[in-house]
Amino acid sequence: MLLSAIGILLLAFTVLDALLTILDASGRSLFSTKAYRCFWWIWRHLAKLLPGAVAQPALSLAAPLMIALMISLWIAGVVTGFALIFYGGMSVGDLIEGGGSQPSLPAAFRLSWVTLSTIGFVEISPSNMMYSVAVALEALLGSVVLTFSITYFLSVHRSILEYDRLVADLHHRMGGDQSAMASVADLLARNDVAGLQSLLERLHDGVIGLHQGLSRYPIVYFYRPRSLERSLPRTLEVLGTLADTLTYCHPGLPQSLPALRALKNGMMDLVSDLSDAYVPVHKSGKAEPVSLADFEAAAKGADWTAPASVRRFLKNCRTANAFTDREFDPSQSYRNYVGWLPAYLRTEAFVAAVAHDLGYEENLRPRRSSYLLGVLSRGPKQGPQFLEYRKAGR
Repeated sequence: MLLSAIGILLLAFTVLDALLTILDASGRSLFSTKAYRCFWWIWRHLAKLLPGAVAQPALSLAAPLMIALMISLWIAGVVTGFALIFYGGMSVGDLIEGGGSQPSLPAAFRLSWVTLSTIGFVEISPSNMMYSVAVALEALLGSVVLTFSITYFLSVHRSILEYDRLVADLHHRMGGDQSAMASVADLLARNDVAGLQSLLERLHDGVIGLHQGLSRYPIVYFYRPRSLERSLPRTLEVLGTLADTLTYCHPGLPQSLPALRALKNGMMDLVSDLSDAYVPVHKSGKAEPVSLADFEAAAKGADWTAPASVRRFLKNCRTANAFTDREFDPSQSYRNYVGWLPAYLRTEAFVAAVAHDLGYEENLRPRRSSYLLGVLSRGPKQGPQFLEYRKAGR
């Protein structure tokens, strides 16, 4: 009976995790999220043993394999749970196997598997009412789990397609220099408020879809395109740069463009939720802006000694047509810079944490295995050399 009780608990645990993972809008689960993280940790460290040209593509396989892993775990939990239930209460004659059966764990697993897969009992079948009900329940539950698994795969796939659509929209608009502000520079130069509003609304819809996908299906977080320019860290950096630059380089835009306020708030919610769920970012000390004199000197061209944040702010504002050198107002621009700096540092820290967590900023060049493969592929460059022994001091 103890094995039967363990089987019931395992079965309940598995089914509840599947229901929460697939149906719960907040993405809660009992063990699925931990299984993803454990699998990613193992896969990421195994990738370090591969040659450099293979390591990055191998990491992109993690998310598809996680789906197969999760479905396999659910099926294994149901099969094992019912097998323990069958075996724990089994006695001689409870199963019909070639005219009679002795209780055995392999027979219980076989009965559980053929019941779940509905391929037929062959020579094994239940011989009393209790096990007949259990077999019928497993057959029904197996169909539900398999249906849920297909639904889960399709839902994850749809979320990834929505993410790819958002990334493609940004990627195509940034042009060859891959500048985040290049996507809106032309609209600002033509003062096309309607076009800018339409673009920001589309980006906000994309952020909502990305947020929902990451919240409901943690596998989307581990989805890793091969190109860094289409990766999640780069996407977050571009969206954060757009929202922060337009908000602080053009202080009047948030009042005239409701979509900009929505995009800014959407990015703040996305970063906050991701920080809580995936990559906590510890807050550092308060950001200290440079002095007004140093800021003005950097704006006039003496920026080689200015911090990277000042250079980034000035470059983004110029790209966004916020000012030209002739129209530069040091006091107003400095106030905008002071308001922009905390948002910039927060986004930068979060993007760096995500990039490191997903292995984009990690040295994946192979270790010993690559050295051996390199030697074997290149071959010896010269013949063996004699070693010359020298005494110490000579």
